[in-house]
Amino acid sequence: MSMVKKYVCKLILLLAFCNNVSAQEPDYRAPQGTNNWFVELGGPAFFYSINYEKYLFRSFDEQYTWTAHVGLGYSPINFNILNAVLVERNTIMAPFSTTILKGAGKEKLEIGGGFALFSKGISENEIVPHAVIGMRVMESNKICFRLNYMPFLQAGSISHWIGISLGKNFSFK
Repeated sequence: MSMVKKYVCKLILLLAFCNNVSAQEPDYRAPQGTNNWFVELGGPAFFYSINYEKYLFRSFDEQYTWTAHVGLGYSPINFNILNAVLVERNTIMAPFSTTILKGAGKEKLEIGGGFALFSKGISENEIVPHAVIGMRVMESNKICFRLNYMPFLQAGSISHWIGISLGKNFSFK
């Protein structure tokens, strides 16, 4: 056999072995929990927030899931980034959102909207509406990762922002 034929045979055997190994991976099974908690950097609270999410509806084939979540954050410092986002010191941030998740696998498209309440006291409150467009990955081990683009409307102008979240899926027993 020529040298080229030996390498081609070895490559074919390697590809066949790799294909066989990947075919033996178990099928993905979505976590059965209907609740998530997650920590979000950025997002509708601008700085950070700790959030609780509830699945309100999930289709039988798990292609669509309707969720709602609420969070809470606190800014111990003046937070100003890109001259677009300003959160003053001692502000309490409470984001509220609802989203639709599309996809039956572990990767899901996330689309929705909501608002965030920013409060510095009883009389100093601001409500900032936002949209949510992004993706979510829910692993079999119940770890949830989210990456979202969140344009928001503040002081009459639209600003662009992102949110990155990491959390855990669970169910009340």
